[in-house]
Amino acid sequence: MTSINRPGPAQRVVAWLLDRADRPSGLIVLVVLALLEATLFPAPTEAMLLALAIARPRRAWWLGAVAAVASASGGIIGYEFGLALFEEVARPVLASRGLLGQVDALGSLYRDNAFLALLSSGYTPIPYLLYTMTAGAFDVPLPTFILGSLAGRALKYAPLAALAYFLGPAARTYVERYAGWVVAAFVAATAVFFLLAR
Repeated sequence: MTSINRPGPAQRVVAWLLDRADRPSGLIVLVVLALLEATLFPAPTEAMLLALAIARPRRAWWLGAVAAVASASGGIIGYEFGLALFEEVARPVLASRGLLGQVDALGSLYRDNAFLALLSSGYTPIPYLLYTMTAGAFDVPLPTFILGSLAGRALKYAPLAALAYFLGPAARTYVERYAGWVVAAFVAATAVFFLLAR
């Protein structure tokens, strides 16, 4: 009797992303995901970036920069939602994601050190859209928000770009083979960072 090895959910998702990365629309998908991550819902920007960078290792750093700028640009939209349209837009979005109860706690972090809070945003399990809308709601200075967001997004995406740049095609084999472990390690690392930050 022959056993059939079927890929698990993580492997199927990774395979799908790697396949889309070979298409011209991949960069557009990356930008759209980065914008959505900052405004509407947590989107798999990291996974798309990694897929694109693995497909084009020589452009990995440029792709990482695009992801960071697109995410920070989306952050400005989220910031404006929090600043000018909190009741109409930000509150319903945050409530639908179960994040409304965390607004005051994050606001306290902003009062202590807004730049540091934004710098660490890429390494906590807190969705970026909460950071963006809360920054607007608590009137964080826009220059501080932009610089902190760009720095935080760059720190988030740089390791993925480095992985693809230095490992090249070997990174694709690694990611496909160990997709489940990669996801688990990322979740564990963000959880540890969050606990230490607290």
